[in-house]
Amino acid sequence: MEDKMIKFYNDNAAIYDKEQDEFGFVRVPEREIALDAIKKVAQKSHSALEIGAGTGRFTLEIAPLAKQVTAIDVSDNMLNCMKQKMAINKVSTIKQIHGDFMETSFDEKFDLIVSFSAIEYIKDSEALFAKISELLAPGGHLIITTAHDTFFRWWGRMGNYFRQGIYMNAYSKKKTRRLLTANGLKEIEIVDLSLKSILSKGILLFIHAAK
Repeated sequence: MEDKMIKFYNDNAAIYDKEQDEFGFVRVPEREIALDAIKKVAQKSHSALEIGAGTGRFTLEIAPLAKQVTAIDVSDNMLNCMKQKMAINKVSTIKQIHGDFMETSFDEKFDLIVSFSAIEYIKDSEALFAKISELLAPGGHLIITTAHDTFFRWWGRMGNYFRQGIYMNAYSKKKTRRLLTANGLKEIEIVDLSLKSILSKGILLFIHAAK
């Protein structure tokens, strides 16, 4: 991952949650649809993996629903923020990994793999979905939100480029279905959301698939 992007998240970790709360028109529907899907499939015996876990905005919600959550992120400062939340909430079932998901080896398979507005930072979508499929246990579920490949979202991606130094990936429904099928994953639901109108599709894509 680009050093400028990692530095951006390290520098802004302390204010990240507050900044995200200011974009409630995006984050609230994202949170609602993702947590609703997770609660329907998660079990207390499950192991879960969160890619790009950040400050733990979703991680701490998932932790009570699973046996253990492995949370990986490239920003150590973001993970430190999560660690503080874990201490405050007395959560001990989250295993943190500081590193790049694509460069990290895992010695287990997961019943649930999740990621929220994070996989767009990984350039090689083919390798990403291949690795996700490899790590997902048979019968396991994949639940993701990511940037939707629309003209409106393109402007946002340009803004991210100048702010973070990386031009984010984006996913159309067609591309997502191809990646799922190519990697032995069955689509359960793909929905665009946030800022939908008669002139534009949603800027986020919600993806739920199973192996």
